[in-house]
Amino acid sequence: MIYSYQYYLLEKMRSKVEPIMNKIGLGLSKLGMTPIMLSILAVIFSIISAFFYSNLVQFNINNVIPNQALGAIFLLIAGLCDMLDGAIARVTKKSSLKGAFIDSTFDRVTEIIVFSGVLIGQYAESILIFFAITLSMLVSYSRTKAEAINVDLRGIGIAERSERILILCLFSFFNEVRFGIIIIIILSSITFVERFISVMKKADETNT
Repeated sequence: MIYSYQYYLLEKMRSKVEPIMNKIGLGLSKLGMTPIMLSILAVIFSIISAFFYSNLVQFNINNVIPNQALGAIFLLIAGLCDMLDGAIARVTKKSSLKGAFIDSTFDRVTEIIVFSGVLIGQYAESILIFFAITLSMLVSYSRTKAEAINVDLRGIGIAERSERILILCLFSFFNEVRFGIIIIIILSSITFVERFISVMKKADETNT
């Protein structure tokens, strides 16, 4: 019941956002943009985001916009690029196994880069960031491995990559990065367990 409700909400949100992304993607494709270009831009913006999070240089603008807020802004831009690379692939019919591999790999790279910036910036204890990034990778890996054995995990779990990005950004704007990291750990743990149980159940159903 919980899985069905989560799936319903995610699909409802996706049905509203996807047409908008497709229109923007179509416009970008006419300008010569490709999915790989957007994937590379996502990595670049995540590096900029990590740089702000790292606090290696203080850019506190007029004492109003602190470094972590600037990091969150560029992280949101990186997330938008990630959404648009898929939109361009859909509208131009250029989806491919190679593109899917690049997109999935770059998604993991961007998360590692941003969490590294948060670690360098010392917004939370190293052990908390370690658990946040480890559990984030496990959530993503569980879906990838499940798809490899033909188990669909769409809508299963409450902490997919987009949710993790939004959580980190939201708490960054409120200067509560550490609390955001803790929330990511909790929700990623729940998501991983939910997905693990779901795959076990579906595997048993297939074998019976």
